[in-house]
Amino acid sequence: MEIQLERMLLQILMTLFPFVLYLVLANGKISDMKSKVIFGITCVFTIILSLSFAVHMDKGGILDLRLIPIYLAYIYGGNLLGIIISVFYIVVRLCIGGSEIAPVLVAIIIMGVILYGKQSLFFSWKLRKKVMTSTLFLSVTLALHYIIGSIVLKISITSNIMIILSLFIFSNAVVVFLLIYLIESQLEKRSLQQEIQNAEKFNVIGQLAASVAHEIRNPMTSIRGFMQILHSSNRISTSEKEYIKICIDEVDRANGIIADYLALGKNHSSEVSKLDVVREIKMAIRSLSSFATLNNVQLNFSNLIPIYINGNSQRVQQLFINLIKNGIEATNDNGIIDIEVSTDEKHVYITISDNGEGMSKEAADNFGLPFYSTKEKGTGLGLMVSRQIIEEMHGTITVNSTKGIGTILKLTFPRSKI
Repeated sequence: MEIQLERMLLQILMTLFPFVLYLVLANGKISDMKSKVIFGITCVFTIILSLSFAVHMDKGGILDLRLIPIYLAYIYGGNLLGIIISVFYIVVRLCIGGSEIAPVLVAIIIMGVILYGKQSLFFSWKLRKKVMTSTLFLSVTLALHYIIGSIVLKISITSNIMIILSLFIFSNAVVVFLLIYLIESQLEKRSLQQEIQNAEKFNVIGQLAASVAHEIRNPMTSIRGFMQILHSSNRISTSEKEYIKICIDEVDRANGIIADYLALGKNHSSEVSKLDVVREIKMAIRSLSSFATLNNVQLNFSNLIPIYINGNSQRVQQLFINLIKNGIEATNDNGIIDIEVSTDEKHVYITISDNGEGMSKEAADNFGLPFYSTKEKGTGLGLMVSRQIIEEMHGTITVNSTKGIGTILKLTFPRSKI
């Protein structure tokens, strides 16, 4: 069998082209349903091109880059898309025919079982590990597939066939290396653009806070003082006192919003010391205990051993108060909020989970972004401040939420080395 080098190179080009076109048109989005559908169509189109320019071996064997779109569908599109693309390839392959169908089915099924549910693990890796693991995985899978296929088809592995199979394994490795690198680079670029946009919004808010917040706060303080005097007077009725109490509460709420604006306008990154995060959480819980009782919410936190991070005590308490208070407000009667702290050699992990109303995917994706809130009277400033504090401490936050079930916040901070 001759080495069809031109056809191999053409198949590499036909596999790269649809995904490069997708990245240009979709601008690196593989998150919402529309972009996943387009990504799935890209995988289907790639499979069709791959089969159209496949290399045909003796005894009905077919060499193509089929596993690459299937692999990418599982990793970037999720389990459902991976299964759909796998079934599509199997149907097309059965229609084409050939004697290598059984090994193909075995290879795709085994790969699907291994990749099923591994999307979150993949995205937790750094770029280098993603690229190297993907390249190694596909190379090993293909090598085993070819070995099984040669046994089933009773093909004697000559030096010429060995060279062809090696070239195809190498082609798969190169193509998946390039595609993973391109996709991840595009996703990182999009993430950086989003961070820049958010930073610009925070900067505008900070400038606004610095220019007007103090001027607004001074007359608000005077208004609250006179309202308190009127509330203590014996010359007004009980209903009028209730109205005044509402006015005082609204003034306090306005002052809280101003305080959040002022917090956004300050840089606290230099005010850092070694803190026991367990102690800070306990103090935040103590501050919110009456509010939790009033809303019939149980706060569970059982950590006793000190765990240290670097941060500003006042800001860290503000962070936990904002997040826990948000959880209390999201729960109904008999709500439960569980807080857990764990650690390893480099990081501290804090989990805050509630059994509240939960959030939609859009709300979870926009959690803590400027001016985004799901509350009727909310401004989103509390969570904006929380996000800023986390970034100041070089930490991260992930949000997992399901409507009607609850929300889980996972915070990760560097462990203190001071």
